[in-house]
Amino acid sequence: MKIRTVTVGIPDAFSREQLRFAVDVSRRCQSHFEANGYEVQTTRIISQTWEQIPNVDRALELDGRIIALGCEFFSLGTIFPHHPQALNHLTLVPDIISQSQTLFASATLTTPDGQIGREAAVKTATAIQQIAQQTDGGLGNLRFAATMNCPPNTPFFPAGYWQDEGFNLGIGWQAADLVHKALAEAPDIEVASARLKALMEHEGHRIVTLAQEITKEAGIPFVGIDASPAPMGSESIANAIENQLSGKFGERGTLTVVGAITRTLDSLDLPRCGYSGLMFPVLEDEVLGNRNREGCINLDSLLLYASICGTGLDTIPIPGNAPIDKIYEILTDVASLSIRWGKPLSVRLFPVPGSQPGELTRFNSPYLTNTAVMKL
Repeated sequence: MKIRTVTVGIPDAFSREQLRFAVDVSRRCQSHFEANGYEVQTTRIISQTWEQIPNVDRALELDGRIIALGCEFFSLGTIFPHHPQALNHLTLVPDIISQSQTLFASATLTTPDGQIGREAAVKTATAIQQIAQQTDGGLGNLRFAATMNCPPNTPFFPAGYWQDEGFNLGIGWQAADLVHKALAEAPDIEVASARLKALMEHEGHRIVTLAQEITKEAGIPFVGIDASPAPMGSESIANAIENQLSGKFGERGTLTVVGAITRTLDSLDLPRCGYSGLMFPVLEDEVLGNRNREGCINLDSLLLYASICGTGLDTIPIPGNAPIDKIYEILTDVASLSIRWGKPLSVRLFPVPGSQPGELTRFNSPYLTNTAVMKL
């Protein structure tokens, strides 16, 4: 069992004292988990800094401080479409992402009154394409997402942003192995779901206890576990789901299994935060990438699954010359789905420079697997 992220929320990102405290808490939490048999893959800090960032240099100043403290993952927070400086901030994003090493960010496209921020969506689509052109192979889009109705204090990036009375701590687990264990050799999806609930609650209560020991010591609140199973490489959520299918992920029956797992996640007797849904990151899940190459999934089928479960469209490779208006339409489709069902969703698109649909990506990143560029 792996912990994907220990994430500390911070009120003032530009306070050196607060930064040091957040790094210290995350390291103590990591050591505590590792001493109790868990592998902790990353530690992260979330904030909400955009009102303090008038230009790129100000963000890069923060990036330098983060690097000096030995932190590798820092969220600037989200850009809300109804804020006065939203469009200006969105124009800064490509340069911030391309010139920094640790910084993540998101752009929220849904408004408090249930509308789509259409100007923000256009600027976000433009930023995605610019990041692709300004970073090696378009890899910078790993650190930027469009989000819709995402709650604060989400441990997973790039969607995470801080909103609280002070510091806090949240956990994002990996848990794809728990899904595989529960679904493998189960006679039907009902038995598999019951197994999954028991496994997740058993593991989750232990994780909560360990996290709360640290937060009590540090004097900060624990916001919960993002119960989303987070695949990575060969630890595949698609492979786990195929244990309950007669065929491959993306073929008939997939939606039924996805729905059953989602109901199980919703029923967990655990303090939860963030998405707490299924993730289908095409560039992070080896089997999902294979099914994409084989033509078992496309953008429409992934949107269908997002309508009842998970996190939206995540790490989707698209042609490098994808027009801004096509990217905009993908973003507004997901936003429409989020508004209709009142659920948190997000989009991470990877325009791959020089690529065409069907061509194999050639990313050289420990966080990504390679697959076919998807047709828009």
